[in-house]
This record gives sequence, C-alpha cells and structure tokens, in this order.
Amino acid sequence: MLFTTTPVLHRVMTANASPRVTLVVGMVLGSTLLALVIYHVKTDEMLLHSISFVSSVTVIGISTMRMINTRTLAGSEARRQIWGMVRFGAVIFNLGYWLWLVDVWMCSYLKSIRQTVGLPWAFLLELHGWWHICTGIGAYIFIAVIDHLVSGDDHKDIPGSLAWPAPWAAQSFFAGKGSDKKQA
Repeated sequence: MLFTTTPVLHRVMTANASPRVTLVVGMVLGSTLLALVIYHVKTDEMLLHSISFVSSVTVIGISTMRMINTRTLAGSEARRQIWGMVRFGAVIFNLGYWLWLVDVWMCSYLKSIRQTVGLPWAFLLELHGWWHICTGIGAYIFIAVIDHLVSGDDHKDIPGSLAWPAPWAAQSFFAGKGSDKKQA
C-alpha cells in the first residue's frame, strides 16, 4: 500500500517544483517509507501503517482535485472526463477497502461459506482478493490521471491514451452529462 502511494505522493508534491526540491522531497519520502516499513515489519503494528496510508491517500486526493481545477478549463470536455475517471477511481478504491474490512471482520465465516459452496462460486467470496483488484484499479486511475495532468500534454484524447477501465469511466455516469457545446 505504501509502496504504491509514496511515488504518487512524490509526483503530486513536486508537480511544479525545482529539481532540488524534487530531490529533497524524494529523499524525505523515501526515508520515511523505509522507516515505516522497518517499524511495521519489526512490530507487526497496523495503526501507524494505516494512518500513513490514509494520510497519503488524502494528500493525493486533495492534490488531484487542485490539479484538475488548475490544469483544465472550467466546463471543458477534458475536465468532465478527468473528473469521471477520478470519481470512478475513488469509488472502486473505496469499494476495495470496504471489502477488505468485511474480510477482516468475517474471515472465518467467509471461509466456511467458501468451503460449503465450493468452486467456482467460492471465488466471489475471496474478498481479500477483490480488495487487491479494486484498489489496484483505483490506484491505476489516480496514477494515470496525475501523470497526465503533470506531464503537460494536451487534454484532447485522454481516455484513448489510458487502459481500461479509464476510457469507460471518462464516458460513464461518473463523468456526468456531456458538456454543452453551444449555449445561447
């Protein structure tokens, strides 16, 4: 979790920074990550690990919203599509997190149900696996959107430059209605 969020956190924190600031922030984040990982491995303590993760995700989310608002034109099709992808990424990421919580709370019960129903239906109740799939998709969406916003590329065919499910999310109900081309 922290190995995914730390590089993204670095990217959003150094989007407009000088090379020197980018290096310093990278060293601080890398050192902090190393310390957290060593502490977590030695103590098997989850609270600090979880707080660090939630803090990183919060900073990434707020920074992403700011970047969308400053790097896209208000009312533009690009902004609508990017917001659609970000909303979908946040929803799928949070779904994965909630599936993981249910798996933690009900692990033995879910295991007995899986043994009862057998394959292939037991696969649906492997909530820890669904956590990885959902959070992986959500993380990809945020990484791709942030990379696009920071790169300075034009916003003409954003969905076409990204892998599924980003193009779908850019055109789905997550993106809202299409922008009005002409207003009287």
